Amino acid sequence: GQFKGIDRPTLCNTPAPSKGANVVQMEKIYNDFRTISDCGEDSIEGDHPLSNELTPPKNQNDVERTNMVYGSIVTTTSEEKKNDTKLINVIYGLLMHKMSILVFWLAIVIICSIGILSSSNDSVSSDEAHQMYNRLGEIMPSKTYRDDILSTAHSLCDAFANKAPLNEVLDQFSTSDEVFCLEHGLQRLAPFLGRIFVGQEGVKQYFTIISDLLSYDDMKFSDYIVDVDASTVSVRGEATFLWKSTGNSWEEVFTYRLRFDDEAKVLAYEVWADSGAAFLASKGLLHDEE
Repeated sequence: GQFKGIDRPTLCNTPAPSKGANVVQMEKIYNDFRTISDCGEDSIEGDHPLSNELTPPKNQNDVERTNMVYGSIVTTTSEEKKNDTKLINVIYGLLMHKMSILVFWLAIVIICSIGILSSSNDSVSSDEAHQMYNRLGEIMPSKTYRDDILSTAHSLCDAFANKAPLNEVLDQFSTSDEVFCLEHGLQRLAPFLGRIFVGQEGVKQYFTIISDLLSYDDMKFSDYIVDVDASTVSVRGEATFLWKSTGNSWEEVFTYRLRFDDEAKVLAYEVWADSGAAFLASKGLLHDEE
């Protein structure tokens, strides 16, 4: 750069620097000279004053010092480039993170806007809304029906626990001809086991047989479970029973499964109880076995 604008004859006739010049300065002059377009090797050979100054250093120490200087410059430049690359990557990562967050929230705003516009444009008439409500009611039974069948189950169990008259018990049952009572067990173990008592008369017969053969005390119920889809209520009961003819008594835990009709009346009454204890008590063998 420092020789720019200087005529070649002038450059080639430039007097050599003093013999005490620094080696680095010599190398700089040499490198600068090599970067310009050629002066021609012949012009600096022979007795020219620059011929010795512009040739590469011959001394081994000078070569090593030159390589060290050049190597340090190259190493420093390489490290600076690496640091610049790392900084650029960090800045790029931060920008992409911020952009992703911005795109996410922009998408949320667009979706909400579309939803609001759709709801405002897709209005339905009152008749259509009423039809939709009715269809929903057919798919999902109403909360009122759940409350009704649970209330009937409580009323029936309270009638048993309070030893209410038979007509109050029958009031909780459906008037349908399909109504029935069934206490699971082998028929030969007791007259009320394993038989399906159908219709209003059948239900009345079942409870009449029970009251003729058995008495009970301390009856209570808990753990009501409602299944609206199946129109059923299951409940856990416990009481102390007595077989009247033998005087044998036993404590029992039993289960009711009650199924209801559309009017929340009992359509099916099923019982799971200790049929073995009932059989032994009927034979007067219950206390002997103990």
